[in-house]
Amino acid sequence: MTEALETLLRGDGRPALDARLDRLEHNVEAVRERAMRRTLATDFIAGLPEAELVATMAALVERAQQGNGRARAVLVELALEPNVFLQMPYPRVKAAYGIAQGGGLAAIARMFLGAALEQNPTIDEAWTGNEFMDVPLGNRRAAARGRDRNTLDRLLHDRDHRVIALLLDNPRLVERDVVKIAATRPTRPEVLQVIARHGRWSSRYPVKKALVGNPYTPMPIARRLLPTLLAQDLRALVELGALGEELLLVAKALLPRPAAPAPSAAPLFDEAELAELYALVQEERTP
Repeated sequence: MTEALETLLRGDGRPALDARLDRLEHNVEAVRERAMRRTLATDFIAGLPEAELVATMAALVERAQQGNGRARAVLVELALEPNVFLQMPYPRVKAAYGIAQGGGLAAIARMFLGAALEQNPTIDEAWTGNEFMDVPLGNRRAAARGRDRNTLDRLLHDRDHRVIALLLDNPRLVERDVVKIAATRPTRPEVLQVIARHGRWSSRYPVKKALVGNPYTPMPIARRLLPTLLAQDLRALVELGALGEELLLVAKALLPRPAAPAPSAAPLFDEAELAELYALVQEERTP
């Protein structure tokens, strides 16, 4: 780890870093409006020098892994703002990536990576209809605002993000419905982006978990959501093989390392003493 990062994370700079994070976490928690919460979080990191930016993200992840709910809430807001790092000047993002990589913080470095180049979608993936409700888009959008439960159930399978956006605003939708949409595969990435940006549903833990486990979730969203999951869920996703190669590396880096086995206690007796003790016991037993 570089000297600057070591000072910020482990040395004299850590108290000031923790104090700034305490204020940020408190401010984010105190604001109810989702848009304002994300603005607070993104504005905070936007003004940080590159080394402090890397140290801040590393400290947030560390605090979240230690069970700090406020830190996890800030990470959620940053994860669900798709342009949080993309809106920064490229030289700055590149510098932060280099600092994190050089400091041995691979999981943090990956947060600064842009979306991977997208492959051309297959015919199946490119389709934006709904085989469960084969009617024109305008009809489906109107139905997404409706009250009929059977119709809403059929629209859960829609692949047009405009339909899903209206559906998510329908007060008759419940959390398990949104989890079902987030877990559907194959699906359009735009559908999953709509869920990740939604003010009501994006912060629900089961929804976030479903998004991370869906291979069609855009990589920047999945990568930034990963540190907000609990260790047992990260471990389950790893063991189930539900993550792609890049996310798998990030998840393994986030998992707490198993404690080293305790050194075995020194034997009370060496071999010669044990043999002598055994002989004495045998003599005691001899009539």
